[in-house]
Amino acid sequence: MNVPDQTMIGHMNYKGVNVMKNKKKTAGILLLTCILGAVLIFVPKYIFSAVKASMDTYNNKKEALKEDHWVYNDSGRKFVYHDGVVIENTWREVDGTRYYFDDEGYVKTGWVTDKGKRYYLKENGTPASGWVQPEGESWYYLDESGVPKTGWVKNDEKWYYLKDDGTMATGWIDVDGKSYYLQDDGSMASGWVERDGNRYYLDSSGSISTGWKEIEDSWYYFRDEDGAMMIGWVTSDGTNFFLDSEGKMVTNSWEEKDGKKYYLGEDGKPQTGWVTMDGKKYYLKEDGTLAGKGWIEDNGKWYYLKSNGTANTGWLQIGKDWYYLNKDGSMATGWITVDGKAYFLKDNGVWDSKAAAKTAAAGSGPMVALTFDDGPGKYTERILDTLQANGAKATFFMLGKNVSNYPDAVKKMDSMGCELANHTYDHVSLDSLDASGVQDEVGSTNSSIAAITGHGATLVRPPYGAYNSTTKSNVGLPMILWSVDTLDWKTRDAQSTYDAVMAAQDGDVILMHDIHGPTADAVDMIVPALKAKGFQMVTVSELAAAKGISLGEGIAYGALR
Repeated sequence: MNVPDQTMIGHMNYKGVNVMKNKKKTAGILLLTCILGAVLIFVPKYIFSAVKASMDTYNNKKEALKEDHWVYNDSGRKFVYHDGVVIENTWREVDGTRYYFDDEGYVKTGWVTDKGKRYYLKENGTPASGWVQPEGESWYYLDESGVPKTGWVKNDEKWYYLKDDGTMATGWIDVDGKSYYLQDDGSMASGWVERDGNRYYLDSSGSISTGWKEIEDSWYYFRDEDGAMMIGWVTSDGTNFFLDSEGKMVTNSWEEKDGKKYYLGEDGKPQTGWVTMDGKKYYLKEDGTLAGKGWIEDNGKWYYLKSNGTANTGWLQIGKDWYYLNKDGSMATGWITVDGKAYFLKDNGVWDSKAAAKTAAAGSGPMVALTFDDGPGKYTERILDTLQANGAKATFFMLGKNVSNYPDAVKKMDSMGCELANHTYDHVSLDSLDASGVQDEVGSTNSSIAAITGHGATLVRPPYGAYNSTTKSNVGLPMILWSVDTLDWKTRDAQSTYDAVMAAQDGDVILMHDIHGPTADAVDMIVPALKAKGFQMVTVSELAAAKGISLGEGIAYGALR
């Protein structure tokens, strides 16, 4: 058998043809073929990618691509037009979105200043809007174009204030002369605010309150300079007010300041004059302080106060002297009846212990009580002038409805020592009324008199002289009728009235009416004539005291002899 040469391989007979191939040569050809194939496949792709990469990083040179497109690199992104032009230092809208490009053509983010305006751009380069807080900065509120707003801004039903630099304000601010408080989140506060130990009140507009402010039916006072709520004593327009620990103005209450007591009324102001508390009368001086122990004069009357400021009533001894204080606290003078006994008090209020002897002497001469009904009226002061000129006194039975119309006449009769008496409020017949009706008629008139003089009536005359058991039980005062009826209301004749009086006797109670002109004319004649005849013209109570008669409540009297 023939052995082939070792340098020859692949000797084959293929379809009758002998084929021989060198093994090394064959392997080399195969390797070369593979390499060339790979080159033909991958090199074009590599070349294309390299070219594209070259075009994508093209900067400010003629663009190889013929379309507008974005270019990205480590410095950011820029927009290149198909002709190679790059946008620089301006705003431009791309695909419906607005961007700002810097001097190298890159899209800006963050703060941008253009033509004097600041803009804030998001990370994607688009303008931000609404609330933003750049890292390390304050809050801003931007409009739709990204410009920070300034001044007042309303957002989600809340108000905010942006400073001139656009930053959100917090805490106290002053705008157009008004102070506002902005909370930590920047929203404007309203209502009560507590800050640094002080309380403030902001109205619905957010403005801080100063001065007086009514809140939920209570009054508060806020300091003018900073709006802080005040407590304790404050002075407003020269008047002192007291605010409790909650800042509310105190009313209808006693308060003390610098060791002095004040009474604050319904309006919160210190009261002056008389005030009644729990049935006791107190006197407050002109400066509002409570008067202390001792004598005081008010509207021509004297009062003696206890150390607690209340008025004394009844008998009072000071040193060796005795005084009598009426129910309203005023010092009595002249004749008075106490517990059925008559006493005479001098003009200075001191009881004259020797008055009994004087009364007996005075009683030895004739005395009458002139009385006038239905006033006061337009002739009352004329009658008073005649009485005063002759040293005479009278008793006036007044209608409550007329009292307030003639306050000067009422004051004058009181200051002269005439007796102020009650003739009901509107001249109703008391025997037609029930208990409460009688009390109302008499009480209303007493209140009208007291409103002017400080005290009520001492006597009552039932209209028409009509009364019954109900009247007697509820009238609350001695009932004085008359013993001489001049009928002046009927005749309206001065001479007839004069003649009737001239027939009077010692102890008579004479009835006239001070609302008629002819009666005033008659008085001009009567008073001098009686004086000439030796008659003393005294009040009803003085006449009763002189005659030793004790006047009792609900008892009717005619002549007093």
